[in-house]
Amino acid sequence: FDKMYIWILILLVVAAVFFVLKLAYVFCTALVLPFTRGALYVSTSQVRISAFMDAVPMQPGQLLVDIGCGDGRVLRRVQKRYGARVLGYELNLLAYLKAKLLCLGRRSVVVKWRNFWTADLSEADVVFCYLFTDVMRDLAAKLKANLKPGTVVVSCNFHLPGFIPEQVLRPGNSLHNDPIYVYRLNN
Repeated sequence: FDKMYIWILILLVVAAVFFVLKLAYVFCTALVLPFTRGALYVSTSQVRISAFMDAVPMQPGQLLVDIGCGDGRVLRRVQKRYGARVLGYELNLLAYLKAKLLCLGRRSVVVKWRNFWTADLSEADVVFCYLFTDVMRDLAAKLKANLKPGTVVVSCNFHLPGFIPEQVLRPGNSLHNDPIYVYRLNN
């Protein structure tokens, strides 16, 4: 009889933990909606990251900036494969904390809890983004104003207005077949 109460207590604690985590997710998402204009924290699939990395090789020491880096998986994969310096910006507190935790011990992976709109991106060699259609026009203007000639910009799913893609990738997997646009700034 006592064992049943213990199991009920364990189930209630587990349910409460999941409820609190879900509530924290909703709260963190609601706080950043005015800045993200609807973009939510959703992890980029490994298939899409691989397709981007195969199409955009980097050299050790080059800088990749991921604007809206989520859990930092693009940062970790690029740093591991190419030895590049990587910098991510994330506004969602839960996604930022997850990225910081997953990137612990990787000195060349930097994750900042900061709005990329106010960041200087001029040193970037590659900019990666998986944002939302409502921000793309403003993003295009920021990138044109901030980035040096030759910088590669990779945008998952959404086209940058006024930019002409150098490549449009479509990973072979039908689940992840949405376009990945690869641009090179000519300024």
